[in-house]
Amino acid sequence: MKLQAHLCKKVKTQNIEISLDLQDEVLGILGRSGCGKSVTLRMLAGILQPDCGSITLDNEILYDSQKKVCLPAKKRGIGYLFQNYALFPNMTVTQNIAFAQGKRKNINWIRDMLERFYIAEVAEQYPAKISGGQQQRVAMIRLLAAKPRVILLDEPFSALDSFLRQELVEQMQTVLQDFGGIAILVSHNKEEIYRLTQRCMVMECGKIAELGNTKDVFAQPQSQEGRILIQGYKEGQYDLFG
Repeated sequence: MKLQAHLCKKVKTQNIEISLDLQDEVLGILGRSGCGKSVTLRMLAGILQPDCGSITLDNEILYDSQKKVCLPAKKRGIGYLFQNYALFPNMTVTQNIAFAQGKRKNINWIRDMLERFYIAEVAEQYPAKISGGQQQRVAMIRLLAAKPRVILLDEPFSALDSFLRQELVEQMQTVLQDFGGIAILVSHNKEEIYRLTQRCMVMECGKIAELGNTKDVFAQPQSQEGRILIQGYKEGQYDLFG
């Protein structure tokens, strides 16, 4: 799977200009609040339309401003895990996941995934009745149920306490390894980026400050912004969310 994107978008007081060329890898996007990380994901997903540029996935055009092509989000095959998980409040856990499967419902698959994520006991509960960690797992299973070609993760652990975040990061490692395709993780957390991604992109004011192998970027940042964000990091130096 290959994703290529060249995106431009004016938001508030800055212009976002991003170019990506990804192939079956996990990219981490690290940057300060307001630098354009989440806007970049929304443009890729089709939730927000760029001002100009193009997006292709395995040579299929998802968006092209010159050719006047803009596929709706539901036709892009891109799964998006939101910060607030966006579960349907009027559906049970099982119903939320089954909805993503559409006409090809597979209850046995759902049961297996609920067992794998240790939430089988809440299968018939509504989102408001389960914990934040359980909601996050349901949202992840629902995303996988839709069989996405690309996975976008927007601060997926930000609402969780540190102990639960560590547990779910470990689960996410397994999910991404099994998925084996393109995934993009937006996070403020250095340890999440370091552990979950192969390449790291540092963003500053809507632009790419640097992009490279994650371990290389962390070992020796080449940009001033990278040095500020990654300053003092050493593998295993902090607890996961210190």
